[in-house]
Amino acid sequence: MLFEILTTGLMGGIALKAFSKHRGLSSNDSGKIQRIMSLSGLNVRDGKDTLTTQLVRKKQFEWGWEYKFRIPLGRSFTDYEAKQHVFEDGLNNRRKNITFNDLRQLDLNKDLLLQLQQLWKAKLTEQKEIELSYDGLLIVRVYDKPLAKEVPFTPGKGWRVPVGVTRAMNEFKYHDFEIVPHVVLGGATRYGKSNFINSIITSLVHSEPSSVNFYLIDLKGGVELCDYENIKQTVSIAYEPQEALHTLQMAYEKMRDIQRDLKRMGKKSVQHAGIKDRYFVIVDEVGELNASEAVTRSEKLLKQECQTILSQIARLGAGLGFRLVVATQYPVGDVIPRQVKQNADAKLCFRVQSAVASRVVLDAEGAEALPMVKGRAIFQTADKREILQTPLITPQIIHDTIQPHIVTKGERVEETAIQPRRTDTVTFEEV
Repeated sequence: MLFEILTTGLMGGIALKAFSKHRGLSSNDSGKIQRIMSLSGLNVRDGKDTLTTQLVRKKQFEWGWEYKFRIPLGRSFTDYEAKQHVFEDGLNNRRKNITFNDLRQLDLNKDLLLQLQQLWKAKLTEQKEIELSYDGLLIVRVYDKPLAKEVPFTPGKGWRVPVGVTRAMNEFKYHDFEIVPHVVLGGATRYGKSNFINSIITSLVHSEPSSVNFYLIDLKGGVELCDYENIKQTVSIAYEPQEALHTLQMAYEKMRDIQRDLKRMGKKSVQHAGIKDRYFVIVDEVGELNASEAVTRSEKLLKQECQTILSQIARLGAGLGFRLVVATQYPVGDVIPRQVKQNADAKLCFRVQSAVASRVVLDAEGAEALPMVKGRAIFQTADKREILQTPLITPQIIHDTIQPHIVTKGERVEETAIQPRRTDTVTFEEV
């Protein structure tokens, strides 16, 4: 009897506190955020006056709270971005509160006391995360739970491939190559670039096995993309710069053939012509084609030609059914060809070592501040920038997906190799 009374009283007290918080009757983090801003030196002195960051509005979501502030004259969004770690540390320096949503997840048919103990332990160990953005007002999003550190792979549909899970409502985000044809990937080694390339290829083989064609260049010696060497969708694969030039030349010739065919049909693009085939040129570690690091003159010329072809595919390939994916773990200077970067409206950057490296990929800082979590990245398109967790694909998933499409070398060459364009020829013999 005593146990039931204590349990009921405990549940009632927690429920009352959670209900008051759910109804907005208890305090939220807005005051604490303003206090942190003041103590971290973001206020501005104007003569005898002190200009502070003013709260304009706040709104509660399932994932947490969104606050909008008006920043004082003399401050920029960059000033607040530099203090992001200060905000996170300050907001996590407190005991956690149990919310109404937490109580709704309890199972009344099981041991309530044990569930409450587990819930309380989880609340004491979980960490809040924040995101900052600016649209004329400073937007601070405070997430009650951190972004997942591991997301299982789920294939996309058609030419849409999985990119990852965002913080807001655990939304799964996809990238559509028919809308944005070229993608640039960057990030330090072992943070997820090659895993993401594998997820792109596997998703496309799964969803468009009869229409997708690959020109693969793995300049890590073949350790990442060798699984796809003998599938019928692979037209050509290269593991060395010399082989890369041959693969790129094949892709370029195929692109020009399609261009001539469209001209003959009077069509502007493969979409208008009803052509279903798409051609993906994927380069893992494009930094190995950096001509400035060549040792000999012949090596420099070879790499310059590779970069020239990549630039031509980036400029001309979109309407001809060609899609470009280039990745590098060394994002400095001209490692990524400028024409490729300028024509790639989608960029995915994992953690890098410096703000300079982040700017090379994203044209903005931020990737250097990502947590040291494999698969965590910034996905940036022309109109949006999001932090997300990319999906983890296992060797077993890759094997199960490509196994039905493996053919012998002779069969693959006969089915997919590019045939030379037929023309009338004249043969000369010496007499």
